[in-house]
Amino acid sequence: MKIINTEKEDYHVHSFTYSDGLATINEIAQYAGQIGMKKVVITDHSQATLDYLGLVKKVPKTIRTRWQNVYNDVEVTFGVEADLLNEDGDVCFDIAGDERDFVILSFHKNIFKGDMSKATEGFIKAIQRFHERINMIGHVCQQPRLIDSKKVIEEANKHKIPLELNARYFLKEPEDWKDFFENAEQIYVNSDSHTLVEFRDLRKKAYELLKEMGYLK
Repeated sequence: MKIINTEKEDYHVHSFTYSDGLATINEIAQYAGQIGMKKVVITDHSQATLDYLGLVKKVPKTIRTRWQNVYNDVEVTFGVEADLLNEDGDVCFDIAGDERDFVILSFHKNIFKGDMSKATEGFIKAIQRFHERINMIGHVCQQPRLIDSKKVIEEANKHKIPLELNARYFLKEPEDWKDFFENAEQIYVNSDSHTLVEFRDLRKKAYELLKEMGYLK
Protein backbone atom coordinates (compact mmCIF):
# COMPACT_ATOMS: atom_id res chain seq x y z
CA MET A 1 0.00 0.00 0.00
CA LYS A 2 1.58 3.23 -1.19
CA ILE A 3 0.40 6.63 0.08
CA ILE A 4 0.60 9.08 -2.82
CA ASN A 5 0.09 12.40 -1.08
CA THR A 6 2.04 13.83 1.85
CA GLU A 7 0.58 14.99 5.14
CA LYS A 8 0.79 18.53 3.71
CA GLU A 9 -1.53 17.73 0.78
CA ASP A 10 -5.31 17.27 0.81
CA TYR A 11 -7.12 16.25 -2.37
CA HIS A 12 -10.70 16.23 -1.03
CA VAL A 13 -11.95 19.54 0.37
CA HIS A 14 -15.41 21.10 0.04
CA SER A 15 -16.11 24.82 -0.18
CA PHE A 16 -19.05 27.17 0.29
CA THR A 17 -18.17 28.75 -3.04
CA TYR A 18 -19.23 25.69 -5.02
CA SER A 19 -21.15 23.28 -2.77
CA ASP A 20 -21.86 22.44 0.88
CA GLY A 21 -18.68 23.46 2.67
CA LEU A 22 -18.80 26.29 5.21
CA ALA A 23 -15.62 28.10 4.12
CA THR A 24 -15.04 29.94 0.84
CA ILE A 25 -12.12 29.14 -1.43
CA ASN A 26 -10.44 32.32 -0.17
CA GLU A 27 -10.82 31.25 3.45
CA ILE A 28 -9.54 27.74 2.68
CA ALA A 29 -6.50 29.14 0.88
CA GLN A 30 -5.66 31.53 3.72
CA TYR A 31 -6.06 28.86 6.41
CA ALA A 32 -4.09 26.31 4.41
CA GLY A 33 -1.09 28.62 4.63
CA GLN A 34 -1.56 29.09 8.36
CA ILE A 35 -1.47 25.34 9.05
CA GLY A 36 1.47 24.63 6.75
CA MET A 37 -0.24 22.95 3.82
CA LYS A 38 1.53 22.69 0.46
CA LYS A 39 -1.32 21.64 -1.85
CA VAL A 40 -5.12 21.64 -1.66
CA VAL A 41 -7.56 20.35 -4.27
CA ILE A 42 -11.06 21.76 -3.78
CA THR A 43 -13.28 18.93 -4.97
CA ASP A 44 -16.84 20.09 -4.54
CA HIS A 45 -19.87 17.94 -5.23
CA SER A 46 -21.15 17.34 -8.73
CA GLN A 47 -24.30 18.96 -10.06
CA ALA A 48 -26.29 15.82 -9.21
CA THR A 49 -25.63 16.35 -5.50
CA LEU A 50 -26.13 20.11 -5.72
CA ASP A 51 -29.54 19.54 -7.32
CA TYR A 52 -30.47 16.98 -4.65
CA LEU A 53 -29.45 19.34 -1.84
CA GLY A 54 -31.19 22.30 -3.49
CA LEU A 55 -28.02 24.38 -3.50
CA VAL A 56 -28.17 27.36 -5.84
CA LYS A 57 -25.35 28.44 -8.09
CA LYS A 58 -23.29 30.99 -6.12
CA VAL A 59 -20.56 31.99 -8.59
CA PRO A 60 -20.04 31.95 -12.36
CA LYS A 61 -18.02 28.98 -13.59
CA THR A 62 -15.33 31.35 -14.89
CA ILE A 63 -14.29 32.00 -11.28
CA ARG A 64 -12.34 28.73 -11.33
CA THR A 65 -10.06 29.94 -14.13
CA ARG A 66 -9.88 33.56 -12.93
CA TRP A 67 -9.24 32.89 -9.25
CA GLN A 68 -5.67 32.97 -7.95
CA ASN A 69 -4.20 32.40 -4.52
CA VAL A 70 -2.88 35.82 -3.47
CA TYR A 71 -2.41 34.87 0.20
CA ASN A 72 0.50 32.42 0.27
CA ASP A 73 2.42 29.80 -1.71
CA VAL A 74 -0.07 26.95 -1.22
CA GLU A 75 -0.99 25.33 -4.54
CA VAL A 76 -4.79 25.43 -4.76
CA THR A 77 -6.51 23.67 -7.67
CA PHE A 78 -10.07 22.64 -8.46
CA GLY A 79 -11.60 19.22 -9.03
CA VAL A 80 -14.99 17.58 -8.61
CA GLU A 81 -16.45 14.79 -6.50
CA ALA A 82 -18.31 13.06 -9.32
CA ASP A 83 -21.38 10.97 -8.56
CA LEU A 84 -22.17 7.40 -9.57
CA LEU A 85 -25.75 7.63 -10.90
CA ASN A 86 -26.95 4.10 -11.59
CA GLU A 87 -26.13 0.43 -12.17
CA ASP A 88 -25.12 1.19 -15.76
CA GLY A 89 -22.12 3.14 -14.52
CA ASP A 90 -23.34 6.57 -15.62
CA VAL A 91 -21.54 9.40 -13.82
CA CYS A 92 -22.19 13.11 -13.24
CA PHE A 93 -18.84 14.80 -13.80
CA ASP A 94 -19.79 18.49 -13.88
CA ILE A 95 -20.58 21.42 -11.63
CA ALA A 96 -22.97 23.76 -13.47
CA GLY A 97 -21.67 22.43 -16.76
CA ASP A 98 -18.03 22.88 -15.76
CA GLU A 99 -15.94 19.69 -15.85
CA ARG A 100 -12.77 19.64 -13.78
CA ASP A 101 -9.35 18.09 -14.34
CA PHE A 102 -9.16 16.16 -11.03
CA VAL A 103 -12.03 13.69 -10.57
CA ILE A 104 -13.01 11.70 -7.49
CA LEU A 105 -15.64 9.07 -8.23
CA SER A 106 -17.90 8.51 -5.23
CA PHE A 107 -21.08 6.66 -4.38
CA HIS A 108 -23.74 8.57 -2.44
CA LYS A 109 -26.86 6.50 -1.82
CA ASN A 110 -29.19 9.50 -2.04
CA ILE A 111 -27.88 10.35 -5.50
CA PHE A 112 -27.82 6.81 -6.90
CA LYS A 113 -31.10 6.40 -8.81
CA GLY A 114 -30.78 2.84 -10.05
CA ASP A 115 -31.22 -0.60 -8.52
CA MET A 116 -29.47 -0.29 -5.15
CA SER A 117 -28.69 -4.01 -5.09
CA LYS A 118 -26.56 -3.44 -8.20
CA ALA A 119 -24.60 -0.46 -6.87
CA THR A 120 -21.34 -2.42 -6.82
CA GLU A 121 -21.92 -3.50 -10.41
CA GLY A 122 -22.52 0.13 -11.36
CA PHE A 123 -19.30 1.19 -9.62
CA ILE A 124 -17.31 -1.39 -11.55
CA LYS A 125 -18.92 -0.42 -14.87
CA ALA A 126 -18.16 3.25 -14.22
CA ILE A 127 -14.49 2.44 -13.62
CA GLN A 128 -14.37 0.36 -16.77
CA ARG A 129 -16.03 3.08 -18.85
CA PHE A 130 -14.31 6.16 -17.45
CA HIS A 131 -11.03 4.98 -15.92
CA GLU A 132 -9.05 7.43 -18.06
CA ARG A 133 -10.97 10.34 -16.50
CA ILE A 134 -11.03 9.15 -12.88
CA ASN A 135 -8.13 10.17 -10.62
CA MET A 136 -9.35 8.58 -7.39
CA ILE A 137 -12.12 6.42 -5.93
CA GLY A 138 -13.69 8.19 -2.95
CA HIS A 139 -14.64 6.68 0.44
CA VAL A 140 -15.26 3.21 -1.00
CA CYS A 141 -15.76 1.68 2.47
CA GLN A 142 -18.40 4.18 3.59
CA GLN A 143 -21.39 1.95 2.77
CA PRO A 144 -20.34 -1.66 3.52
CA ARG A 145 -23.94 -2.91 3.30
CA LEU A 146 -24.41 -1.48 -0.19
CA ILE A 147 -20.95 -1.57 -1.81
CA ASP A 148 -18.65 -4.58 -2.01
CA SER A 149 -15.50 -2.56 -1.43
CA LYS A 150 -13.17 -5.46 -2.21
CA LYS A 151 -14.57 -5.84 -5.73
CA VAL A 152 -14.41 -2.10 -6.39
CA ILE A 153 -10.85 -1.88 -5.07
CA GLU A 154 -9.76 -4.79 -7.24
CA GLU A 155 -11.23 -3.11 -10.33
CA ALA A 156 -9.57 0.20 -9.45
CA ASN A 157 -6.23 -1.59 -9.02
CA LYS A 158 -6.58 -3.10 -12.51
CA HIS A 159 -6.76 0.41 -13.97
CA LYS A 160 -4.15 1.83 -11.58
CA ILE A 161 -6.67 4.23 -10.01
CA PRO A 162 -5.77 5.18 -6.42
CA LEU A 163 -8.26 4.65 -3.60
CA GLU A 164 -9.09 7.19 -0.94
CA LEU A 165 -8.61 6.66 2.75
CA ASN A 166 -11.29 9.12 3.72
CA ALA A 167 -10.47 10.39 7.18
CA ARG A 168 -14.06 11.40 7.92
CA TYR A 169 -15.42 7.85 7.54
CA PHE A 170 -12.30 5.94 8.54
CA LEU A 171 -12.28 7.60 11.95
CA LYS A 172 -15.98 6.79 12.48
CA GLU A 173 -15.82 3.10 11.55
CA PRO A 174 -12.20 1.91 11.23
CA GLU A 175 -13.28 -1.74 11.38
CA ASP A 176 -15.07 -1.34 8.02
CA TRP A 177 -11.76 -0.64 6.26
CA LYS A 178 -10.19 -4.11 6.50
CA ASP A 179 -10.62 -4.84 2.77
CA PHE A 180 -9.12 -1.46 1.99
CA PHE A 181 -5.87 -2.16 3.84
CA GLU A 182 -5.62 -5.70 2.52
CA ASN A 183 -6.22 -4.82 -1.14
CA ALA A 184 -5.65 -1.16 -2.06
CA GLU A 185 -2.37 -0.67 -3.91
CA GLN A 186 -2.24 3.13 -4.09
CA ILE A 187 -4.04 5.50 -1.73
CA TYR A 188 -4.62 9.13 -0.90
CA VAL A 189 -5.24 10.18 2.70
CA ASN A 190 -7.77 13.04 2.60
CA SER A 191 -10.00 14.93 4.99
CA ASP A 192 -13.24 15.23 2.99
CA SER A 193 -13.55 18.40 5.05
CA HIS A 194 -16.54 20.72 5.03
CA THR A 195 -15.25 23.04 7.77
CA LEU A 196 -11.88 24.54 8.61
CA VAL A 197 -11.60 22.56 11.83
CA GLU A 198 -12.11 19.33 9.85
CA PHE A 199 -9.54 20.54 7.32
CA ARG A 200 -7.07 21.04 10.18
CA ASP A 201 -7.77 17.91 12.24
CA LEU A 202 -9.15 14.97 10.25
CA ARG A 203 -6.03 13.97 8.30
CA LYS A 204 -3.88 14.36 11.41
CA LYS A 205 -6.18 12.09 13.42
CA ALA A 206 -6.30 9.55 10.58
CA TYR A 207 -2.51 9.34 10.49
CA GLU A 208 -2.43 8.87 14.26
CA LEU A 209 -4.93 6.01 14.04
CA LEU A 210 -3.03 4.42 11.14
CA LYS A 211 0.07 4.35 13.32
CA GLU A 212 -1.86 2.86 16.26
CA MET A 213 -3.21 0.13 13.96
CA GLY A 214 0.28 -0.67 12.71
CA TYR A 215 -0.14 0.45 9.10
CA LEU A 216 2.43 3.23 9.44
CA LYS A 217 5.70 3.43 11.31
